[in-house]
Amino acid sequence: MTAGFAERELRSVADATFVVAPKSVAGGADLLDLCDAALRAPVGTPPIAELAQVARSIVIVVSDASRDEPRHAMLTALLSVVPRSRTSLIVASGTHAPGDASVVPDSFRDLPLLVHDGGQRAAMRDLGKTSRNTRVRLQCRVADADLVIVTGRVRPHYFAGFSGGVKGVFPGCALAEDALTNHRLKAHPSARLGSVEHNVCRLDMEEAASRLPGRLAILNVLCDVDGTPVAAASGHPVHAHRKLAAAARELFGVALPATDVLVVGDRPPVTHTLYQASKLVAPAGAVLNDGGVVIVVADCNGGTGPLERVNEGIYALGLVPQLPSAHEVWLVSTLPAELVDRTYARPVASLRRALSMLAERTGTRLGDGPVPALWRAGEAIVTRGDS
Repeated sequence: MTAGFAERELRSVADATFVVAPKSVAGGADLLDLCDAALRAPVGTPPIAELAQVARSIVIVVSDASRDEPRHAMLTALLSVVPRSRTSLIVASGTHAPGDASVVPDSFRDLPLLVHDGGQRAAMRDLGKTSRNTRVRLQCRVADADLVIVTGRVRPHYFAGFSGGVKGVFPGCALAEDALTNHRLKAHPSARLGSVEHNVCRLDMEEAASRLPGRLAILNVLCDVDGTPVAAASGHPVHAHRKLAAAARELFGVALPATDVLVVGDRPPVTHTLYQASKLVAPAGAVLNDGGVVIVVADCNGGTGPLERVNEGIYALGLVPQLPSAHEVWLVSTLPAELVDRTYARPVASLRRALSMLAERTGTRLGDGPVPALWRAGEAIVTRGDS
């Protein structure tokens, strides 16, 4: 496979860095077998096949293109126990600009299919408010279904703790305005990478999704950073998710020593825009010393994303509370420097140049001491310790 932008940049400074990453799992089970087994042994609910028997209308929710997920295996497993004649698909776009149906595998395009648009207020059903005053307006087809099944891949998430669970419904199929109200809770000290049990932002999402009049169930999978299948769980949208989250915390854990500089990088799609690549910054909060620098390596060939959301909604609201009070974020990307200057990050032409600038700042030579580089940072939960 051809090396991507971030991989090429890291290789260019192999003499000055040491790379760490979440572990890979040797071998791995067949993902379809894992999904089938999970459907036969649900967590906290009757089997989805049993729920589907009495459901007149069934909706299966899949993530949009910003999420790299094994949709074919999950849909194959579900549609072996759920009647196609009563089932439709929805692509959850959440607060993202609505994409298209291309994420749905060809063998399922015969099903009724809707790409959610979080800006279409008229397409929403008002289901009240959560106890934290988040208004809950959900896509009508989801709100009107007798059974909603949310698919997803569980991986670290910088303010929801982990992806998966109810996120495909709320914020995935919510009015964007309401999803953004929930996302303001990311500033709460509990809304942190790898934290779910007392995470008020995650709990608010789960309360919002529980407002659905019909039944709600999930089929979630857990894979390592290379996509090797590890586990699957189905059933209750909270209890089944927690089962996989516990395993994910171990799978994606990385120990690093405290550091003044941390390089973070990953592969697409998380590096496609700065909006998504900003998530790579969160793991640095566990180990970055006060006054430290996070160097984000991401091509960002899709642009920055909406600048106000990037600078205020993601960085100021979600990332700053997780980082030391004095810090800098530098960006090595393909974006024009004048565009990066409008973001929270400082543009640098290359990773080698960034490390040279830091060496000059500290009066050392490039290569005097290796700089830690966290590869697959979008799927890492960092703890402070020996590397």
